[in-house]
Amino acid sequence: MHTILVPVDGSVHALKALTIACDLAQKYDGQIALLHILAEGKTAKDLIDLAAANTFGPKLTGLLKKAEEKALGPVPEQVLRIVGDKILEQAQSKVERQKLEVKVLDMKSGDPASAILTAQKSTGANTIVMGCRGIASTDNASSNGGKSFGSVSQRVFERAPCTCLSVK
Repeated sequence: MHTILVPVDGSVHALKALTIACDLAQKYDGQIALLHILAEGKTAKDLIDLAAANTFGPKLTGLLKKAEEKALGPVPEQVLRIVGDKILEQAQSKVERQKLEVKVLDMKSGDPASAILTAQKSTGANTIVMGCRGIASTDNASSNGGKSFGSVSQRVFERAPCTCLSVK
């Protein structure tokens, strides 16, 4: 079976990538593997700015807004995991509504590109479909703080042994 790895961070581009991955899975009798990498070092404002923040629910949104008001700096891992669970839950629901097989991978931390490549290897994914702009990584990024076009996707595409598709 054709496995399509889709890293999701809750951004508009990741959601578009998931839609395209679902279309490909339907056409080629594939399955979707979902991956979320914790947004380490990001502030509450970074997370609120995600498109998915509209569907985080009042409790999580309230928690993030309080953290933003207090300007507490980077969001603690416990909150990042709650955000990641919500993002994965929404992505899984979208795939299941398409009546596709879906596997939700354990959340990862660290360098997003490395985590994606490790997930590709462990799942044997034939294809990676990912957004090219999400929560920008600062690791190995350009001088503008890692917000260059495709910083993570570019590093994945350079090193991945499979077909890769970038969605903007």
